[in-house]
Amino acid sequence: MHSDTLRRPGLTTSLHATFIWLLFTTAVYSASALSSTVYHSALDPQERLAVGEMANLQPWQLLRNAQSEPAHKLGVQTLSIELDERKKGDQRRRARVYQFNYDSQQSRLVLVDLQQGAVQKVQLIDTVHLPLNQAEIALARTLVEQNTDIMQRVNQIQRTRGLSDLNDLSNIEVKASIYEPDNNASTCAVQRCALISLFDQTRTVFAVEPLVNLQNLSVTTLQQSF
Repeated sequence: MHSDTLRRPGLTTSLHATFIWLLFTTAVYSASALSSTVYHSALDPQERLAVGEMANLQPWQLLRNAQSEPAHKLGVQTLSIELDERKKGDQRRRARVYQFNYDSQQSRLVLVDLQQGAVQKVQLIDTVHLPLNQAEIALARTLVEQNTDIMQRVNQIQRTRGLSDLNDLSNIEVKASIYEPDNNASTCAVQRCALISLFDQTRTVFAVEPLVNLQNLSVTTLQQSF
């Protein structure tokens, strides 16, 4: 679908595009009834839904030398949707959508005009190290739980603390963050990797730190990555 369709809401060739436009017109009508401070307020759930749908409709600028491979289970992930910060006095409201395509290994920014309900710009970003979303974190946790070696090492630490073995990570605190290595030779320098930090009930960190490559779905540890 061409982005021109989204810029002409009168078209009825796409029920999907029409639905998105209705969401935007409702949000804009509501905003016009409020004071001018609304122009710089946070995005409401309805706006976030419409902006996300609109970004997903935008085609990707695929690389010419991209190899044809089986579709990645994560596909295209919307990493964040946020209000575009504008200069004081500028009442235009825009949203910034950051996405990553696991099939083409590309990051991009989609800029959406909230008043007009139209995509203003789609721009590739030269980095894979954008923040993780919940789908990526959930997959990383699952891969760690399915890794026998990692779980054995975690349970060895549990036993030294006089605690019971873990069958999964549900009984300990888990924090995940995008991993950007200092070493450019690391695979994680060019592919999205999640660094998993584990804490027990006393807030003591585990010595083993799982490192999940979300592109090839492999699991190692931070200590082994050097």
